[in-house]
Amino acid sequence: MFGGQQLFKATISDARLWKNLLAAISTLIEEADFNASPEGIKLRSMDPSHVAMVDFEWNKSAFDEYTCLQPTKIRLNVTDIVKKLRSAGPEPLEMAYDENTRKLSMVIKGKWKTTFTLPTLDPGDEEVPTPKIAFNTKIKMISSSFKDIIDQIQTVSDNVRFETTQDKFTAEAVTELSGARIELEKGSDVMLELETKEPCKATFNLNYLAEISKAGSMAAELVTLEFSTNMPVKLAYEMPQQGKLLYYLAPRIEAE
Repeated sequence: MFGGQQLFKATISDARLWKNLLAAISTLIEEADFNASPEGIKLRSMDPSHVAMVDFEWNKSAFDEYTCLQPTKIRLNVTDIVKKLRSAGPEPLEMAYDENTRKLSMVIKGKWKTTFTLPTLDPGDEEVPTPKIAFNTKIKMISSSFKDIIDQIQTVSDNVRFETTQDKFTAEAVTELSGARIELEKGSDVMLELETKEPCKATFNLNYLAEISKAGSMAAELVTLEFSTNMPVKLAYEMPQQGKLLYYLAPRIEAE
């Protein structure tokens, strides 16, 4: 089936899981470099406007089978792959990269066997560093509830202000004509953890948060938010397997 030298090959028992992860990445970026190594797959990339960043990692133990002969960088059109996997169900997915043809093959073994052959692109030269930020607030909540909060607030404005005190998390949007305010008390069924070193508040773009929260809620049950006053927010989605899915979103600095 694969005629050339397979530098990378992986199998996952449920194609929907990989589809949801790639959908979560494609909310910010259309093309991305996947760094495959004998330990697993990593990706770190900025969106075109450099307002947001996605940081993704999946260890080899998260796959049913995983082989990578040497570190390999594969640049793919993530949006295109998500479209190809749109109808994928709870069925095995096998992926392999052929060094000779520079193509990635995806084989879905469901009611019938479907093979997609995808071209790879020239890898980018830019290395995106991990942001070094000190966070003063940490919140853990159910990811679907966070999505619902963002959806509600988005009906009012394009921006939301997050604010924390020792015992409360508030999401608020205000315009000249209307406003919305959602409050979560520490210890609520939705907000599982709230830790804050000092009161914090920061404003973020709701269009980005809507896309991130929608995709993240499909990929993971829990999300952890970390931010400080007028600093980027870090959203960490807890993966069902060994791995991570992180987003960083820059704040909107507004005059008081």
